Amino acid sequence: MERKKLLIADDSEMNRAILANMLEQDYEIMEVSDGKEALAALQIYRKDLSALLLDVVMPGMDGFQVLEEMKQRQWLEDVPTVMISAETSSSYIDQAFELGAADYINRPFSATVVRRRIINTILLHTRRQEMMDILTSRVYRLSRIHISEPTRPISISYAVF
Repeated sequence: MERKKLLIADDSEMNRAILANMLEQDYEIMEVSDGKEALAALQIYRKDLSALLLDVVMPGMDGFQVLEEMKQRQWLEDVPTVMISAETSSSYIDQAFELGAADYINRPFSATVVRRRIINTILLHTRRQEMMDILTSRVYRLSRIHISEPTRPISISYAVF
């Protein structure tokens, strides 16, 4: 079975190495050192990635700018993003979530916390995608019923979802 792929975007080679060491047993790791490289990698590999670990503070293009660009391009739907930072102020954390981050992990890193949060983020994203696929399929089937039998009323109950 092919291992899931993670992209780590952090300007600190040491932080990338620490995270890669924590996660490389379970995941294939790709690394980039700044925001522009992260966007370039996402352009090519986003459909193959299970998650992005994105540093907040980087030179040039910071993590928030990357998130904004991902949001604009609707890439957050493809790649759940976990922000990583030594910044612990609520303004940083709030901004990350407002821009669409799935989670926020503070440094110094705990291997158990990092692994569990990555697993949970990927699992939640996968379940969300599955539910969206089911919903899309049901709406499509209902619309086809409505087209083939225009006099039949359609009742949709959200309790099923």
